[in-house]
Amino acid sequence: MRNVIPTAVAIIKDNLRSRVTLGFVIVFPLILAFIFSLLGQAFQLHIMVYVAGNNSGEIASYLNQSKLFIAYVGGNPNYVTLYNAIFVNSTSKVIYYSQLTSNYIPLLKSYLSLYYLHEQTPFTAQETITRATPVAYEISGVVGVITLSNGLFGVTGVGSGYYRDRLVERLASSPIKDYEWVLALMIYEVVITILSSIATLVVGALMGFLPDLGLPFLAGLVLGTLMFSGLGAAILGLTPKEKVFLSNIVANFLVLPLMFISNAFFSPSIFPSFLKVFAEYQPVSLLNDVVRATLVLGELPNPVYLGVIFILTVVFLGIGSRLLRLREV
Repeated sequence: MRNVIPTAVAIIKDNLRSRVTLGFVIVFPLILAFIFSLLGQAFQLHIMVYVAGNNSGEIASYLNQSKLFIAYVGGNPNYVTLYNAIFVNSTSKVIYYSQLTSNYIPLLKSYLSLYYLHEQTPFTAQETITRATPVAYEISGVVGVITLSNGLFGVTGVGSGYYRDRLVERLASSPIKDYEWVLALMIYEVVITILSSIATLVVGALMGFLPDLGLPFLAGLVLGTLMFSGLGAAILGLTPKEKVFLSNIVANFLVLPLMFISNAFFSPSIFPSFLKVFAEYQPVSLLNDVVRATLVLGELPNPVYLGVIFILTVVFLGIGSRLLRLREV
Protein backbone atom coordinates (compact mmCIF):
# COMPACT_ATOMS: atom_id res chain seq x y z
CA MET A 1 0.00 0.00 0.00
CA ARG A 2 2.96 2.37 0.48
CA ASN A 3 3.19 2.87 -3.29
CA VAL A 4 -0.43 4.03 -3.74
CA ILE A 5 -0.13 7.66 -2.61
CA PRO A 6 3.19 8.43 -4.40
CA THR A 7 1.81 6.88 -7.61
CA ALA A 8 -1.45 8.82 -7.29
CA VAL A 9 0.46 12.08 -6.73
CA ALA A 10 2.63 11.34 -9.79
CA ILE A 11 -0.47 10.67 -11.94
CA ILE A 12 -2.15 13.87 -10.70
CA LYS A 13 0.93 16.00 -11.39
CA ASP A 14 1.54 14.39 -14.76
CA ASN A 15 -1.99 14.90 -16.04
CA LEU A 16 -2.81 18.29 -14.51
CA ARG A 17 0.24 19.74 -16.27
CA SER A 18 -1.63 19.11 -19.53
CA ARG A 19 -3.73 22.01 -20.82
CA VAL A 20 -6.03 19.53 -22.52
CA THR A 21 -6.70 17.74 -19.23
CA LEU A 22 -7.26 21.01 -17.38
CA GLY A 23 -9.64 22.08 -20.12
CA PHE A 24 -11.63 18.89 -19.78
CA VAL A 25 -11.65 19.04 -15.97
CA ILE A 26 -12.57 22.74 -15.68
CA VAL A 27 -13.92 24.15 -18.96
CA PHE A 28 -16.18 21.22 -19.93
CA PRO A 29 -18.25 21.26 -16.70
CA LEU A 30 -18.43 25.08 -16.84
CA ILE A 31 -19.91 24.92 -20.35
CA LEU A 32 -22.45 22.30 -19.25
CA ALA A 33 -23.35 24.32 -16.16
CA PHE A 34 -23.96 27.56 -18.10
CA ILE A 35 -25.81 26.03 -21.04
CA PHE A 36 -28.19 23.79 -19.13
CA SER A 37 -28.84 26.29 -16.35
CA LEU A 38 -29.97 28.80 -18.95
CA LEU A 39 -32.02 26.15 -20.74
CA GLY A 40 -33.60 25.13 -17.46
CA GLN A 41 -34.78 28.67 -16.85
CA ALA A 42 -36.11 28.97 -20.39
CA PHE A 43 -38.15 25.78 -20.07
CA GLN A 44 -39.98 27.19 -17.05
CA LEU A 45 -42.35 28.89 -19.52
CA HIS A 46 -44.17 25.57 -19.34
CA ILE A 47 -45.07 24.61 -15.80
CA MET A 48 -44.97 20.94 -14.90
CA VAL A 49 -47.94 19.66 -12.91
CA TYR A 50 -48.13 16.16 -11.46
CA VAL A 51 -51.61 14.87 -10.66
CA ALA A 52 -52.37 11.89 -8.44
CA GLY A 53 -55.65 10.66 -7.00
CA ASN A 54 -59.23 10.48 -8.25
CA ASN A 55 -59.66 11.08 -12.01
CA SER A 56 -55.97 12.01 -12.27
CA GLY A 57 -55.75 10.94 -15.91
CA GLU A 58 -58.72 13.08 -16.95
CA ILE A 59 -57.49 16.07 -14.96
CA ALA A 60 -54.01 15.80 -16.49
CA SER A 61 -55.50 15.60 -19.99
CA TYR A 62 -57.64 18.67 -19.26
CA LEU A 63 -54.68 20.69 -17.98
CA ASN A 64 -52.65 19.71 -21.02
CA GLN A 65 -55.15 21.58 -23.19
CA SER A 66 -53.75 24.80 -21.77
CA LYS A 67 -50.72 26.49 -23.30
CA LEU A 68 -49.06 26.85 -19.91
CA PHE A 69 -49.30 23.62 -17.93
CA ILE A 70 -47.76 20.29 -18.88
CA ALA A 71 -49.44 17.67 -16.72
CA TYR A 72 -48.38 14.13 -15.87
CA VAL A 73 -50.13 11.41 -13.95
CA GLY A 74 -48.41 10.30 -10.75
CA GLY A 75 -45.74 11.79 -8.57
CA ASN A 76 -45.78 12.98 -4.98
CA PRO A 77 -45.22 16.23 -3.05
CA ASN A 78 -41.43 15.75 -3.22
CA TYR A 79 -41.63 16.50 -6.95
CA VAL A 80 -42.20 20.15 -6.00
CA THR A 81 -38.61 20.26 -4.81
CA LEU A 82 -36.99 17.73 -7.14
CA TYR A 83 -38.48 18.98 -10.41
CA ASN A 84 -39.70 22.53 -9.64
CA ALA A 85 -43.19 21.27 -10.37
CA ILE A 86 -46.67 21.64 -8.90
CA PHE A 87 -48.27 18.57 -7.34
CA VAL A 88 -52.05 18.18 -7.23
CA ASN A 89 -53.69 15.59 -4.99
CA SER A 90 -57.14 15.31 -6.54
CA THR A 91 -58.39 13.11 -3.71
CA SER A 92 -57.57 15.40 -0.77
CA LYS A 93 -57.93 18.51 -2.97
CA VAL A 94 -54.53 19.90 -2.01
CA ILE A 95 -52.11 21.72 -4.33
CA TYR A 96 -48.44 21.64 -3.35
CA TYR A 97 -46.21 24.33 -4.84
CA SER A 98 -43.04 26.33 -4.20
CA GLN A 99 -42.38 30.05 -4.22
CA LEU A 100 -41.05 29.63 -7.74
CA THR A 101 -44.47 28.59 -9.06
CA SER A 102 -46.68 30.58 -6.68
CA ASN A 103 -47.78 33.04 -9.40
CA TYR A 104 -49.38 30.20 -11.37
CA ILE A 105 -51.52 28.81 -8.54
CA PRO A 106 -54.53 31.15 -9.09
CA LEU A 107 -54.61 30.20 -12.78
CA LEU A 108 -54.27 26.50 -11.95
CA LYS A 109 -57.16 26.80 -9.49
CA SER A 110 -59.25 28.39 -12.22
CA TYR A 111 -58.57 25.47 -14.58
CA LEU A 112 -59.43 22.97 -11.85
CA SER A 113 -62.65 24.87 -11.08
CA LEU A 114 -63.61 24.65 -14.74
CA TYR A 115 -62.98 20.91 -14.70
CA TYR A 116 -65.18 20.53 -11.61
CA LEU A 117 -67.76 22.90 -13.07
CA HIS A 118 -70.80 21.34 -11.40
CA GLU A 119 -69.18 20.40 -8.12
CA GLN A 120 -68.17 22.32 -5.04
CA THR A 121 -64.54 21.29 -4.87
CA PRO A 122 -62.39 24.00 -3.33
CA PHE A 123 -58.68 23.23 -3.53
CA THR A 124 -56.30 24.16 -0.72
CA ALA A 125 -52.92 25.50 -1.81
CA GLN A 126 -49.98 24.55 0.39
CA GLU A 127 -46.60 26.15 -0.23
CA THR A 128 -43.52 23.99 0.11
CA ILE A 129 -40.51 25.90 1.38
CA THR A 130 -37.57 24.89 -0.78
CA ARG A 131 -34.34 26.24 -2.20
CA ALA A 132 -34.89 24.28 -5.38
CA THR A 133 -34.79 26.36 -8.56
CA PRO A 134 -34.15 25.52 -12.21
CA VAL A 135 -30.52 26.55 -11.71
CA ALA A 136 -30.21 24.28 -8.66
CA TYR A 137 -31.67 21.38 -10.65
CA GLU A 138 -29.32 21.83 -13.60
CA ILE A 139 -26.19 22.52 -11.54
CA SER A 140 -26.74 19.44 -9.38
CA GLY A 141 -27.33 17.44 -12.57
CA VAL A 142 -24.02 18.65 -13.98
CA VAL A 143 -22.26 17.52 -10.80
CA GLY A 144 -23.70 14.03 -11.33
CA VAL A 145 -22.61 14.02 -14.96
CA ILE A 146 -19.09 15.07 -13.95
CA THR A 147 -18.67 11.89 -11.93
CA LEU A 148 -19.71 9.87 -15.00
CA SER A 149 -17.46 11.62 -17.52
CA ASN A 150 -14.43 11.94 -15.25
CA GLY A 151 -14.80 8.37 -14.04
CA LEU A 152 -15.03 6.78 -17.47
CA PHE A 153 -12.95 9.17 -19.59
CA GLY A 154 -10.40 9.72 -16.83
CA VAL A 155 -9.49 6.06 -16.45
CA THR A 156 -9.68 5.12 -20.13
CA GLY A 157 -7.92 8.34 -21.21
CA VAL A 158 -5.07 8.23 -18.71
CA GLY A 159 -4.68 4.46 -18.91
CA SER A 160 -4.66 4.28 -22.70
CA GLY A 161 -2.20 7.19 -22.85
CA TYR A 162 0.15 5.41 -20.48
CA TYR A 163 -0.07 2.21 -22.52
CA ARG A 164 0.53 4.14 -25.74
CA ASP A 165 3.57 5.94 -24.33
CA ARG A 166 4.89 2.70 -22.79
CA LEU A 167 4.84 4.21 -19.30
CA VAL A 168 2.93 1.16 -18.12
CA GLU A 169 5.95 -0.98 -18.98
CA ARG A 170 8.11 1.17 -16.74
CA LEU A 171 5.55 0.94 -13.94
CA ALA A 172 5.38 -2.82 -14.39
CA SER A 173 9.13 -3.08 -13.84
CA SER A 174 8.82 -1.17 -10.55
CA PRO A 175 7.81 -2.64 -7.15
CA ILE A 176 4.26 -1.25 -7.48
CA LYS A 177 1.56 -3.92 -7.32
CA ASP A 178 -1.39 -4.18 -9.72
CA TYR A 179 -3.98 -3.16 -7.14
CA GLU A 180 -1.84 -0.18 -6.08
CA TRP A 181 -1.84 1.01 -9.69
CA VAL A 182 -5.65 0.79 -9.81
CA LEU A 183 -6.06 2.55 -6.45
CA ALA A 184 -3.75 5.35 -7.59
CA LEU A 185 -5.92 5.86 -10.69
CA MET A 186 -9.05 5.96 -8.50
CA ILE A 187 -7.53 8.64 -6.26
CA TYR A 188 -6.69 10.69 -9.34
CA GLU A 189 -10.30 10.46 -10.54
CA VAL A 190 -11.64 11.58 -7.16
CA VAL A 191 -9.29 14.58 -7.14
CA ILE A 192 -10.24 15.81 -10.62
CA THR A 193 -13.95 15.24 -9.91
CA ILE A 194 -13.73 17.42 -6.81
CA LEU A 195 -11.95 20.11 -8.84
CA SER A 196 -14.61 19.97 -11.57
CA SER A 197 -17.41 20.07 -9.00
CA ILE A 198 -15.93 23.12 -7.28
CA ALA A 199 -15.81 24.95 -10.62
CA THR A 200 -19.43 23.98 -11.34
CA LEU A 201 -20.68 25.03 -7.91
CA VAL A 202 -18.95 28.40 -8.29
CA VAL A 203 -21.00 28.93 -11.46
CA GLY A 204 -24.11 27.91 -9.55
CA ALA A 205 -23.32 30.41 -6.79
CA LEU A 206 -22.88 33.19 -9.36
CA MET A 207 -26.33 32.29 -10.72
CA GLY A 208 -27.96 32.35 -7.29
CA PHE A 209 -27.75 28.73 -6.17
CA LEU A 210 -26.11 28.31 -2.76
CA PRO A 211 -25.57 24.56 -2.23
CA ASP A 212 -25.79 22.78 1.08
CA LEU A 213 -22.26 21.41 1.23
CA GLY A 214 -21.40 18.77 3.77
CA LEU A 215 -19.98 15.31 4.36
CA PRO A 216 -23.04 13.48 2.90
CA PHE A 217 -22.56 15.33 -0.40
CA LEU A 218 -18.82 14.64 -0.45
CA ALA A 219 -19.41 10.98 0.35
CA GLY A 220 -21.93 10.66 -2.49
CA LEU A 221 -19.57 12.42 -4.88
CA VAL A 222 -16.65 10.14 -4.01
CA LEU A 223 -18.80 7.00 -4.15
CA GLY A 224 -20.22 7.94 -7.55
CA THR A 225 -16.76 8.71 -8.92
CA LEU A 226 -15.44 5.35 -7.74
CA MET A 227 -18.46 3.59 -9.28
CA PHE A 228 -17.84 4.99 -12.76
CA SER A 229 -14.05 4.77 -12.40
CA GLY A 230 -14.43 1.07 -11.67
CA LEU A 231 -16.49 0.71 -14.84
CA GLY A 232 -13.80 2.61 -16.76
CA ALA A 233 -11.13 0.29 -15.34
CA ALA A 234 -13.15 -2.74 -16.46
CA ILE A 235 -13.48 -1.32 -19.98
CA LEU A 236 -9.76 -0.55 -20.19
CA GLY A 237 -8.88 -3.97 -18.79
CA LEU A 238 -11.04 -5.75 -21.38
CA THR A 239 -9.57 -3.77 -24.28
CA PRO A 240 -6.73 -5.50 -26.18
CA LYS A 241 -3.58 -3.54 -25.41
CA GLU A 242 -2.61 -3.35 -29.09
CA LYS A 243 -5.94 -1.53 -29.69
CA VAL A 244 -6.16 0.34 -26.39
CA PHE A 245 -7.62 3.44 -28.11
CA LEU A 246 -10.87 1.49 -28.48
CA SER A 247 -11.50 1.94 -24.74
CA ASN A 248 -12.15 5.66 -25.32
CA ILE A 249 -14.63 4.86 -28.08
CA VAL A 250 -16.49 2.44 -25.81
CA ALA A 251 -16.51 5.08 -23.06
CA ASN A 252 -18.07 7.56 -25.50
CA PHE A 253 -20.81 5.11 -26.41
CA LEU A 254 -21.64 4.72 -22.72
CA VAL A 255 -21.30 8.33 -21.56
CA LEU A 256 -23.59 9.99 -24.11
CA PRO A 257 -26.76 7.91 -23.49
CA LEU A 258 -26.15 7.75 -19.74
CA MET A 259 -25.72 11.52 -19.68
CA PHE A 260 -28.72 12.58 -21.74
CA ILE A 261 -31.19 9.75 -21.05
CA SER A 262 -31.22 10.56 -17.36
CA ASN A 263 -32.67 13.06 -14.93
CA ALA A 264 -29.50 15.17 -15.10
CA PHE A 265 -30.99 18.03 -17.11
CA PHE A 266 -34.68 17.19 -17.58
CA SER A 267 -37.40 15.33 -15.72
CA PRO A 268 -37.71 11.67 -16.82
CA SER A 269 -41.36 12.47 -17.59
CA ILE A 270 -40.39 14.14 -20.86
CA PHE A 271 -38.99 10.90 -22.30
CA PRO A 272 -41.07 8.43 -24.33
CA SER A 273 -42.74 5.77 -22.24
CA PHE A 274 -40.24 3.05 -23.23
CA LEU A 275 -37.35 5.21 -21.91
CA LYS A 276 -38.91 6.64 -18.74
CA VAL A 277 -38.00 3.79 -16.42
CA PHE A 278 -34.43 3.70 -17.70
CA ALA A 279 -34.11 7.50 -17.45
CA GLU A 280 -35.32 7.45 -13.85
CA TYR A 281 -33.41 4.48 -12.45
CA GLN A 282 -30.16 4.15 -14.39
CA PRO A 283 -26.94 4.77 -12.36
CA VAL A 284 -26.50 8.44 -13.32
CA SER A 285 -30.09 9.24 -12.32
CA LEU A 286 -29.74 7.42 -9.00
CA LEU A 287 -26.54 9.36 -8.31
CA ASN A 288 -28.25 12.63 -9.29
CA ASP A 289 -31.03 11.93 -6.79
CA VAL A 290 -28.41 11.36 -4.10
CA VAL A 291 -26.60 14.58 -5.06
CA ARG A 292 -29.83 16.62 -5.12
CA ALA A 293 -30.96 15.30 -1.74
CA THR A 294 -27.67 16.36 -0.14
CA LEU A 295 -26.79 19.43 -2.20
CA VAL A 296 -30.21 21.04 -2.74
CA LEU A 297 -32.44 19.70 0.04
CA GLY A 298 -29.77 19.31 2.70
CA GLU A 299 -31.17 15.87 3.56
CA LEU A 300 -29.80 12.38 3.75
CA PRO A 301 -30.26 10.55 0.43
CA ASN A 302 -32.64 7.68 -0.24
CA PRO A 303 -30.95 4.69 1.45
CA VAL A 304 -32.15 2.34 -1.31
CA TYR A 305 -30.53 4.47 -4.02
CA LEU A 306 -27.38 4.82 -1.92
CA GLY A 307 -27.30 1.05 -1.39
CA VAL A 308 -27.62 0.35 -5.11
CA ILE A 309 -24.78 2.78 -5.88
CA PHE A 310 -22.62 1.18 -3.18
CA ILE A 311 -23.23 -2.31 -4.59
CA LEU A 312 -22.46 -1.14 -8.15
CA THR A 313 -19.30 0.54 -6.87
CA VAL A 314 -18.09 -2.64 -5.20
CA VAL A 315 -18.94 -4.72 -8.29
CA PHE A 316 -17.32 -2.35 -10.80
CA LEU A 317 -14.21 -1.82 -8.67
CA GLY A 318 -13.89 -5.55 -8.09
CA ILE A 319 -14.14 -6.36 -11.79
CA GLY A 320 -11.97 -3.40 -12.82
CA SER A 321 -9.19 -4.20 -10.36
CA ARG A 322 -9.06 -7.78 -11.64
CA LEU A 323 -9.05 -6.85 -15.31
CA LEU A 324 -6.79 -3.78 -15.27
CA ARG A 325 -3.31 -5.10 -14.65
CA LEU A 326 0.17 -3.70 -15.11
CA ARG A 327 1.56 -7.09 -15.87
CA GLU A 328 0.08 -9.70 -18.19
CA VAL A 329 -0.48 -12.98 -16.39
